[in-house]
Amino acid sequence: MRAPSQMPITTVLVLAIAALASACASSPRTGASDGSNPPSPSVSLLTYRCESGARVRATYPTDTVALVRYQGQTHEMQVARTASGVRYVGDGLQWWTQGNGPGAEGTLSRAADTADANGEIVENCAQIGG
Repeated sequence: MRAPSQMPITTVLVLAIAALASACASSPRTGASDGSNPPSPSVSLLTYRCESGARVRATYPTDTVALVRYQGQTHEMQVARTASGVRYVGDGLQWWTQGNGPGAEGTLSRAADTADANGEIVENCAQIGG
């Protein structure tokens, strides 16, 4: 195999996408209870069914980032301190999860900044699947 600097860019991109896709099949992340130890860095795709019937899909590509897809838009959020569960804030929204596995809770709400933990609730959801 050639050194990465000698590979065509398309080959490098295909290998990177394949690595990301295989990482998505890893086990779900585990959350912190106090915000001081963010979730593990394994990439996972979790789906939540909300009370309204909408779905939220959350991907955790690093231990400090969540990509939250809701109503056709993906919002990049950063981990924020919390007393319980794992809370992410970004794009004027907050994604707060508690627990792991089917039935685990996720709440999407409006948040002006990382300190705004009490914003207007947009969706109350529960994780589906494993």
